[in-house]
Amino acid sequence: MILLLGFNLVGAILFINAVRASIRHRRFDNTYFEFDALPFSPGQHVGGRIHLKLDTLAEHGIDLRLSCVRKVVAGSGDSRSTNQIVMWQAEQNVPAGSVGPGPLGRAIPVNFSISAESPNTDHDNPSDQILWMLHAQADVPGVDYSDDFEIPVFRSAASSTPASDFGTRITTGADNFGFAAPQTGNADSAEVPQPAHTKVVVSMGSGGTEFYFPVFRNPGRALILLLVTVFWCAVVFVLYHTHAPIFFFIIFGLADLLLIVGTLHVTLGSARISVSSGEILSRMGIFGLGRTRRIQVSNVASIVLVASMQQGSSSGNHLCAIRVRLKDGRKFTLADEIDSRQEARWVVSQIETLAGLRLDTHVEVDLPLGVPPQPLRPTSGQVFTPSRSSTSTTASVGVFFAMVTGMIGFMAWRISLFSVHRNNSPTAAAAPAKPTARRIFAPLTDADVGRVRAMPAQAQAEELLERAIGHDPGALDLFDQQVGGWIGHIQMSDRMKQLEQRSRFSKDLRVRYANVDINLALEGWQKNKQAADLLIERGSTDPRYRASAVYYLGMLAGRGVDYQRIHGVLLNYARYDQDATVRRWAVEGMRFLREENVLDELFASFTEDPAPSVRDRAGCNISDCGIFTRKQRMRMVPKLLDLAMNPRTTGQMRSWTFLTLQEITDETLPADAIIWSRWYQEHGSEKMAEFERLEWWQVRGDE
Repeated sequence: MILLLGFNLVGAILFINAVRASIRHRRFDNTYFEFDALPFSPGQHVGGRIHLKLDTLAEHGIDLRLSCVRKVVAGSGDSRSTNQIVMWQAEQNVPAGSVGPGPLGRAIPVNFSISAESPNTDHDNPSDQILWMLHAQADVPGVDYSDDFEIPVFRSAASSTPASDFGTRITTGADNFGFAAPQTGNADSAEVPQPAHTKVVVSMGSGGTEFYFPVFRNPGRALILLLVTVFWCAVVFVLYHTHAPIFFFIIFGLADLLLIVGTLHVTLGSARISVSSGEILSRMGIFGLGRTRRIQVSNVASIVLVASMQQGSSSGNHLCAIRVRLKDGRKFTLADEIDSRQEARWVVSQIETLAGLRLDTHVEVDLPLGVPPQPLRPTSGQVFTPSRSSTSTTASVGVFFAMVTGMIGFMAWRISLFSVHRNNSPTAAAAPAKPTARRIFAPLTDADVGRVRAMPAQAQAEELLERAIGHDPGALDLFDQQVGGWIGHIQMSDRMKQLEQRSRFSKDLRVRYANVDINLALEGWQKNKQAADLLIERGSTDPRYRASAVYYLGMLAGRGVDYQRIHGVLLNYARYDQDATVRRWAVEGMRFLREENVLDELFASFTEDPAPSVRDRAGCNISDCGIFTRKQRMRMVPKLLDLAMNPRTTGQMRSWTFLTLQEITDETLPADAIIWSRWYQEHGSEKMAEFERLEWWQVRGDE
């Protein structure tokens, strides 16, 4: 039950995301990025306009982010994983007033400067690519705007002049759609501008400048982790109450403990960094209750920004942490769970400036196990430096394998218990049917007749039905003679199951009648009025057998037993029974009634029944199931055309209608009511004449 709820939750999340994506596409149309010039080259500007349909004002402006991303695919086969390393990144906010008109309605100006030392776009190795991604988003009423564009960056002869200030800020009233002119200088050692929106709270006090990272600063991540933790706690609860082996309980319990600690840290964790003359004070913990660490500035080698890896997404939002590296080699984390790289760089630059350290805002990336380092020249602004923290990676991998081992062991234990209970149960299910080889027979001879009559009932029924499927008239005659004696002596073997399915969809109505007879014999029903009385009574008194009763009643009526009474009973169940399952099987039983007026009654169920399952089966029985002739089905085409032309017909019903038309007529026309209507006017009479020339038993089928 817990696993089912978990899968349902995942399905609901995927469905909601799909709905939001559809609404977003309908609202903003087919957005596209128009380049000012191509190619974009290192050392030059990346400029253009994003065209979209935007019918409301983005009060907080449009947030743009340009990222150089290394996309690494590790592993092979089904165990492949995609990791993304942001090597360089710049952010801008375009004010609402700078958004101009465009072909789709609005045009968002884009203008970034990238370093002359930046890498080119590189798709040569599909497992290790360099991509330049432009991300745009805006908070607007309803579904927010969000888009990602891949842009080409290639080195050219004109790209030798270095550019600077990768995160040029927006100013009002300037040229270039309100963009300030870029400033020169090394972005690693230049002052980092403060982002327009920050979560860190900066305050001045007697103890110096304080940077406070509040609790619940990543609500989305906290919610996901909380749901996973609740699910895992439920698993541990089930393990406890099912008396699972202690090994599994310990493994899952430890994993649950780690998840709980992680959830508390992400949800309720806060951090404070104070910088005063000569020292840095740091305190991290849940609600900020951790101990205060004092670090003398004279012992600090550097303050670095560490970005986490990202898997499978191109959004560019990586969590960052601020670490201090001491001259003796030790490292301490000052703050983590920072979801804005630009904000983290700004905080690092402020701390370094206040502490009197050399300004250096390069970014390190924790490379996971299996991702090889790539030799790239340092790029200004965001330097890619492989982190040397292999201990945490090894520990993470160890915990992962321990959890996987525990899960596999627990599943094996549960399966073994299930197998024991199943084998000891007196109602154990039969083994699944095994495929049987098809047999090809020569026409039935007199010698074959004698041999078949001497066979056991099961073998006799299987051979004669298989010969009948092969359209052997002699086998069909002998089948009709012998079928009454098989009742109580045959069963649904693997071969019989295969033959029953094949005969159900035969091109020969005589074989379909044989299918009716074999089903009645397998169920133990004689083809007489007494059987009809018993089925009608059981259907009215036994709700659990009612669906089966109406199905076999239809078979009896199809073989000429008490037709009028059974027809009325089936029609009453098909129209008025409260149970959709009973109505569905009544409709299935009506496919054996062979009279033309039954097709009209099936059409009523097809168009009026509230249950889609009933309408689906009614449509199939009109098209090619059961024992109606081709000319009988052809008479239904005008009604189906009227249904297709009706503007109130739903999309699903229209789809079923066109499928029914195709199966009745053998025509593969487009799903267009006008085209079908024109075809019927021009070719309907000749198609009916074609069907009237057929033998009564020739129908559409598989074999």
